[in-house]
Amino acid sequence: MIKFSCSIPSFVAYTSSIVLLGFAVPMMTPILASDHGDTCNSLKPPSLHTVADFISMGHFQEECEKDSLAAVSTFTQAIKLNPQAEEPYYHRANAYYKLGNYQAAVTDYSEVIRQNTGKFGFSSPAYWNRARAYEKLGEKHKAILDLTQVIGDSSSNVDDYLLRGNLYRDLGDKESAISDYKTAENILQQSLNGVFGTGMMDARYQEMLDKVRTELSQLGVSLPAPQLTTRWTLEAIAKMEVVRALNLARYTPQNPTIGKFDAQLQDLYKQLANSQPQSYKGTLENLILNAASEQLEGLEKERSELIKRVTLDNPAVGLIDEQKKQLTLLINTNRKKLMP
Repeated sequence: MIKFSCSIPSFVAYTSSIVLLGFAVPMMTPILASDHGDTCNSLKPPSLHTVADFISMGHFQEECEKDSLAAVSTFTQAIKLNPQAEEPYYHRANAYYKLGNYQAAVTDYSEVIRQNTGKFGFSSPAYWNRARAYEKLGEKHKAILDLTQVIGDSSSNVDDYLLRGNLYRDLGDKESAISDYKTAENILQQSLNGVFGTGMMDARYQEMLDKVRTELSQLGVSLPAPQLTTRWTLEAIAKMEVVRALNLARYTPQNPTIGKFDAQLQDLYKQLANSQPQSYKGTLENLILNAASEQLEGLEKERSELIKRVTLDNPAVGLIDEQKKQLTLLINTNRKKLMP
């Protein structure tokens, strides 16, 4: 898959994923993309007069009509209206890539890079996408040059290092592959520990870490066990805060049962304060919000099913309502902590 970008004139919002080491992963830093499966978020423009109109139409054809060939024609019309506008070249390149016309994609990505206006931020994803097109064409050295341009002095995007590491590995450059895989392994450990927020703390990124470490092992590199104590502490606190809130529906805050939760949470918060690395500010609050919201959604579904069988004054309904109240309080408390 390729990175996409859209500008304000396109009036569309997209997400993306790429495939590395044989499995799909979301981008660490989301880059807007036109690939939503069966979802259609693009609007068909009422008329075609401006470059922006043709770009919007091209997105509609790709996303809603699943017709990349028609989109190529539409983006070409936008280019004819203004050959100096980099945006339609970028979108046409993406459409060519989806059609498997990688050489044409390279040509258009190169035009975006040549213009390099920086106005809409297409240059960096153009380098990335051109690297993927070069890879498809078997021109791995050129792909590496483009990825090196994307990475610059350093990058916090694990995908950059994973792809370049793959290319180095395929070319037999073991030393360079190991260097990139080690960098990726370090970024993934930090990510799972919440250093960059909650975006890369789920099971998909644990799978990524495991596979990167397998790659390194196959290259003869011996690594210490991953240091994920911060992640475990964060997740333990979030789960316990939710369980404590659920139990407050049954007991008063002075009850020994709640006291046990408070003591355990106090110990966990101390561990978190002393843990290394330190998580990003707000990571814990967001984890608690996510866990509490998920539990609240489950309770709402449970209540809906329950009232089909019992009356509203049933004790079971009352318990769920009190649990929902406590979870809502927990959610609001952590939202306030996230406020500047």
